[in-house]
Amino acid sequence: MGKNEIYKNAPLVETVFEIRFPGEPAVECKRDRFYEKVRDVYSKVLVPRAVEGKAMALEPYKFEREDGTYGIMLAINKISVYCKKYDGFKVFKEEVMKLLSIFGELFNIKKLNRTGLRYINIIPFIREGEIIPLNHYLNINLKLPSAIPSDFKNINIIFVSQTEGGSVTTRIEPAISQDCTQEVIILDFDYAKEGDLNFNLIDKYIEESHYHTKHLFEELITEEYRKLMRGEVV
Repeated sequence: MGKNEIYKNAPLVETVFEIRFPGEPAVECKRDRFYEKVRDVYSKVLVPRAVEGKAMALEPYKFEREDGTYGIMLAINKISVYCKKYDGFKVFKEEVMKLLSIFGELFNIKKLNRTGLRYINIIPFIREGEIIPLNHYLNINLKLPSAIPSDFKNINIIFVSQTEGGSVTTRIEPAISQDCTQEVIILDFDYAKEGDLNFNLIDKYIEESHYHTKHLFEELITEEYRKLMRGEVV
């Protein structure tokens, strides 16, 4: 397995990198200046709806490409870049850094309180009888009392793993595909760094986040499923 291997049949459906910072009124008042810098590529504008009990300033505007492959979410205390057509980390990171460079120059943000890199994977599966064949796809060994069978009809796991520089939240649960034709396993990684962070170190933060999520994904998937992702088996 290569360090930066891109799988032919990768289950990744969405990638998001987000930074959060203390609320900055200039972001709310001069959002149009940012849009002018990106509108040639991110031409669609999606305005948030009012939600009872929530401040509108905290609800992000979306600027999206016409084909929906990439988008930006911008609010008074955060900005994120999302991707629904992932061509590898290098390509994604280049776009993130370009957009955040524009943002940084416009609003002079220095301090951050959180960064997050999220990967959402959707793995189609077919039940064996009524059982989810989790062991075909993921290396998960749960030590359960002997009275509890390990053949699961349903499963919902959330665990948070601490690393030296942050933490990664992993969610594993079954769902139904959007077209309601296929059961899927949702495999969701969210790596977060929190505390007194520096805008000028975003390059370092996103690299670190990718390293930990990539390593976890590679350790978690089975060799059987890896062959399917490579297109070696059908």
